[in-house]
Amino acid sequence: MLRRVALLVLPLLAIALLFGRSVIGRRTPAALGSFGRGPDVVLVHGLGSNADHWLPMARDLARDHRIVLTELPGHGLAEMPHPLTLEAAAQELDRAIAEQCSGPVVLVGHSVGGLVAAAEALDSPERVRALVLVETALKPQVTPEERDGLLASLDRDYRGTLRDAYVPFGRDSAQGLALFAEAAKLDSAMLKQWIRLAVTEDLSTRIRGLKMPLLVVLSARSWPDSESWSHCAGVLGYPVGPDVVPVRVPGTGHFVMLDRPHLLAGLVRRFARERALSASAQ
Repeated sequence: MLRRVALLVLPLLAIALLFGRSVIGRRTPAALGSFGRGPDVVLVHGLGSNADHWLPMARDLARDHRIVLTELPGHGLAEMPHPLTLEAAAQELDRAIAEQCSGPVVLVGHSVGGLVAAAEALDSPERVRALVLVETALKPQVTPEERDGLLASLDRDYRGTLRDAYVPFGRDSAQGLALFAEAAKLDSAMLKQWIRLAVTEDLSTRIRGLKMPLLVVLSARSWPDSESWSHCAGVLGYPVGPDVVPVRVPGTGHFVMLDRPHLLAGLVRRFARERALSASAQ
């Protein structure tokens, strides 16, 4: 397996959601609610995850933005489409944005949730004014043979394979084991469908038609110091150009929002502000 396989199968904690008293808004199958006041920022968690992982960053951003938290299909209250496709997941996200927001949003996705966010931005560009992808690979990071081996291994030894995939996501072994323990509680059939999608979908060609600016946030594990951005972009499926802003965040695991929440909030805030100023100047 390539070292970037951690971008494919998103490890995240259980399906409990702890918004607290600040959450308002009607629950829908895709959107859980909103809090804060200001321009809309929609957050999409990754596979096997839940909105809890956004909360440290979201509370920072909520000082001057309205935060909308969503669930991926098959997670929490969100219904799982049959069959599961990237298009179907993006349609659920589109519905959540339409129900919760009155205008174009800053859309932020983590890992496989970033794939869904990217598909939504491509399919419904009128809903997204800026896109932020955190630790997301836009094309498979395994060969077809490695993919088939991974899927077979999930059928043969689901728990062991899940452990091998999730533990490296942590910033250290303790966090990795905690992430695995929570992921192992989720429905295995649901996770297997998402994992298959993650190691199959390729948006690297379509993303070149993106109509809004893109912020790419990666850990140093995904974008090593020794690599140029042009090389890393090619590996992960990103275009290189003035509307694509790459940022490397050192000292984190796959969950940048857990390890450096305030730094990530600052990156999103600055990116959103700069794009709003750029749009108003046109």
